[in-house]
Amino acid sequence: MLSKTAYNIKAKISLLPTRLGGRQNPVATGYRPALAFNTAQHYSGEIELLDQPQLKPGDSGTVFIRLIPAKHIRKNLKSNDAFTLHEGSKAIGSGIIVSAEIVSSE
Repeated sequence: MLSKTAYNIKAKISLLPTRLGGRQNPVATGYRPALAFNTAQHYSGEIELLDQPQLKPGDSGTVFIRLIPAKHIRKNLKSNDAFTLHEGSKAIGSGIIVSAEIVSSE
């Protein structure tokens, strides 16, 4: 059986401005983008905004991300690792991990 790893991540993210190909609408707690950690493979995560009620295109903020369990995710994500936020194949932002905690790894 393949293992499934899940993370709780605190990160600083920045959304691209709409004029540079980013989203047109703001995001709020519960938003579920795909995340890529220096790989072509994307993983699903749910974002909780920590310092504001919504994050508009072009803005930055601190978030908590619950990374949904995945079979092939790295088991060594750590502070200062970079990632990109995607909607489908379109990159809509980027982030840097502040802290990462593995919450399950079977």
